[in-house]
Amino acid sequence: MDELGALLDEVTRDHAVGVTDDGERLVAMRVAEEWSVGVRLHREGNHRQWAMRELVVRRGAGDRSFQGADVRDLPLGAVVSEARRLATRSVDPGSEPRTTVGRLLEERSGRLGRDDLAMAALALEYTRLVEQGERAPAKRMAERHGGSAGTWTNRVAEARRRGYLTAVGRGEAGGALTSTARVLLDLDVG
Repeated sequence: MDELGALLDEVTRDHAVGVTDDGERLVAMRVAEEWSVGVRLHREGNHRQWAMRELVVRRGAGDRSFQGADVRDLPLGAVVSEARRLATRSVDPGSEPRTTVGRLLEERSGRLGRDDLAMAALALEYTRLVEQGERAPAKRMAERHGGSAGTWTNRVAEARRRGYLTAVGRGEAGGALTSTARVLLDLDVG
């Protein structure tokens, strides 16, 4: 907790992200005016999957104590989701893929196709939308590129079946880009 506590002591903006020697992410966030929350995340499995290892909650300035009921009022689920998003962003903020869905549609006269490169690009765009907190990524893709949300949902399901996205529960948005997709898109595999 020493590293995480130190980061909490130093956070002056809405958040800060630190990295330990073994690659864990330490995310400190201010929640409301009087709370700070620190989360230690360990990377597991494929890219962009983080397991929570430690959670520290502190009340703001002064020596004010708090009760369990106070902590229950904090939106901890949302805080942990945001910590995971910030940790992911800290890993590869500048990674540029070989191609994107938009570029492929432009090059192919508005037709995406179902080849491996198209499915990998689709999986990447989908995961990035989910990481940004988009609750209906297929709908957002339809707005961005045309077509129906159902068509984009089917394309995402196909990309998942073909191994470019990890599995999630039925009807859930999410999953991580697989190493197969990362290799096809010339992204660092780490």
